[in-house]
Amino acid sequence: MDDREAIDLCRQRRPEGYRALFDRYAPFLLTLGMRMLGDRALAEDAVQETFAAAFAGLDGFRGEARVKTWLYTIFYRTALRMRARRRRETAVAELPPVGIASHAGTVETRLSVKEVLDRLPERDREVLVMAYWDDLTCQEIAEVMGLTPNHVKVLLFRARARFAQVWPAPPSELGETA
Repeated sequence: MDDREAIDLCRQRRPEGYRALFDRYAPFLLTLGMRMLGDRALAEDAVQETFAAAFAGLDGFRGEARVKTWLYTIFYRTALRMRARRRRETAVAELPPVGIASHAGTVETRLSVKEVLDRLPERDREVLVMAYWDDLTCQEIAEVMGLTPNHVKVLLFRARARFAQVWPAPPSELGETA
């Protein structure tokens, strides 16, 4: 069953539509939640809140965006609210370490990338993760963040430049051997 069929079933209040969308997108959103929130329980709560909001607001989904982008947007905003609430409640300045995409290379490279991302401003980190780990287009990132695609391109350009300033040069580039 494709997304359109699942949405139609959800509008008819049929459980198989809800199940199809949840099974298809919950793992993706949970991974994103772990990255954004750094805590599995919070990430699971964010996924549940996302689907509750999506299903409650299903009549507002006009099909102009892909279902994945629509859910991502709801999730992104939910996670941002949860993160802000957690910061206020716990007064913790930094989030715990979060995972990184498994396709980023070796463990050492992934750790280095994660360390660099953690040192970047939050907005730079978010736009880079959406573009390179979640494979969202500039248009999709714009929809999620409530910006224009051109603004997203500028953010990506600046974020890549900041990343490059912080990224450590490999020993081979420094003329050293490992």
